[in-house]
Amino acid sequence: MARNNGVNMFLTFLVGGLVGAGVALLYAPYSGDKTRRKIMDFVEDTKDDITDYAGRIKSKIM
Repeated sequence: MARNNGVNMFLTFLVGGLVGAGVALLYAPYSGDKTRRKIMDFVEDTKDDITDYAGRIKSKIM
């Protein structure tokens, strides 16, 4: 009986995740290409910021 409850809980979680993903796709504000572009721009900007910050820290330590 306890195993059955665990399986039911897992299936409920899985179905909820699929429904949530479907709703998120329906309400996405941008197309897939634009979303990927925005994510890549954010990642590149963050990488540059971290590199600059690390350089400033390194110059203060040395």
